[in-house]
Amino acid sequence: MTLVQSLGMVAAVVASCGVIYRGFVLPIYRWATRLDKAIAYVEMNMKNNSGSSMRDAIDRIEKRLTTVEDHVTNPRR
Repeated sequence: MTLVQSLGMVAAVVASCGVIYRGFVLPIYRWATRLDKAIAYVEMNMKNNSGSSMRDAIDRIEKRLTTVEDHVTNPRR
């Protein structure tokens, strides 16, 4: 094998590695990073934080519904 053939083979291997990295590895890494951020955002909103989280809103709605249910089932006369 000549020097030119060896350099051509090395260039082909490097180019193949670049194509595999850009075509498969990088998109999967970006997808996993976005998924991790999305999960962290949902987890953050499911914890009470004194009023602005989704969990706090659900707790307020549940409290209101319990109050309405009490007034409906036991009306004052």
